[in-house]
Amino acid sequence: MPRARSNLYLPLLIPVLALLAIGVLFVYSASSGYTRNYMPRQLTWALVGLGIATVTSLVPLRLWRHWALPLYLSSLGMLVVVLLFGDVRNGARCWLGVGGLGIQPSEFAKLGLILIVARYLSDFEEHRHDLRYFMISFGLLALPLLLILAQPDLGTALVFLPIVLAMFYVTGTRLLLLGSTLGAGLLSFPVLWLTMSPRQKDRILFTWHPELDAPGVGYQAVQSKIAIGSGMLRGRGFLHSIQSRLNFLPERHTDFVFSVIGEEWGFFGCLLVIGLYAWLITVALSISYRATDVFSRAVAVGIATMFATHVIMNIGMAVGLLPIIGLPLPFVSYGGSAMITSLIALALLHSVQCQATA
Repeated sequence: MPRARSNLYLPLLIPVLALLAIGVLFVYSASSGYTRNYMPRQLTWALVGLGIATVTSLVPLRLWRHWALPLYLSSLGMLVVVLLFGDVRNGARCWLGVGGLGIQPSEFAKLGLILIVARYLSDFEEHRHDLRYFMISFGLLALPLLLILAQPDLGTALVFLPIVLAMFYVTGTRLLLLGSTLGAGLLSFPVLWLTMSPRQKDRILFTWHPELDAPGVGYQAVQSKIAIGSGMLRGRGFLHSIQSRLNFLPERHTDFVFSVIGEEWGFFGCLLVIGLYAWLITVALSISYRATDVFSRAVAVGIATMFATHVIMNIGMAVGLLPIIGLPLPFVSYGGSAMITSLIALALLHSVQCQATA
């Protein structure tokens, strides 16, 4: 077992290192038009995250299973604290300030949720066809979900449901229960609509026709599509993004870094990035398939779904297919909380792989 943990699993590591390198390059390019370049801080977060991930990968999975409840409760506590004392940014109270920096507790809450749901599914595996068991388990989802919606952070909240549904599916929950839950989620959309701010509603309404309010709510979507479209097949070349240089595209180093990649590296560069994510997610799903117990399988598929949901929603909003809801691109977008969360998730996947091959 110890020897297995010390071995690097290259099929998992290679796409992540490539994405980290691309992220550092394009955070540099995207923020070159600002008074301050964010690349040094992005590189620092990547190195710190890799260090934390290295330590995390040495912790046996049985200990993560044992710590699932304390970590989940800690994440809930942080979400409560951020609602009471957090900084308001872009209309949402999502951040806890630490000096000149800040952390986003909702990012770490994803891992807390994955671990506690995986433990619940493994502890009560024999009751997985019981409706009461199913409903109680969704209480674990409801607590962080409601706290995040209260911030309000709709984008992060939307990531939680696919994660939990995928974990239930892979552990053998009946499709009727999953289908009913999905249907109930769709039926609850009117209630969710009432909790949204006017700006969030407008972003959804103008998703497919942002040009109808190009100077206002549709501005980011229009500029993002212009950036990606102007890159054509091969792009304008690294550091030659007009949208970045002339400050047309807001949030280009965070939520819209894919738009900068599209403009500078073109269609082929976009395919490269999407291919790396497809590689990573495929490897994560294969690790889940080879997992030796319910807890490990649920953790791996939860992490794979987390990555996949982020990628689909971020790229979808960059190309104008999905509403702009503010989700980072894993390993590429600027941000310390998201970076460290993603790298810890990578370490957990590595631990599942090592356990399966030990």
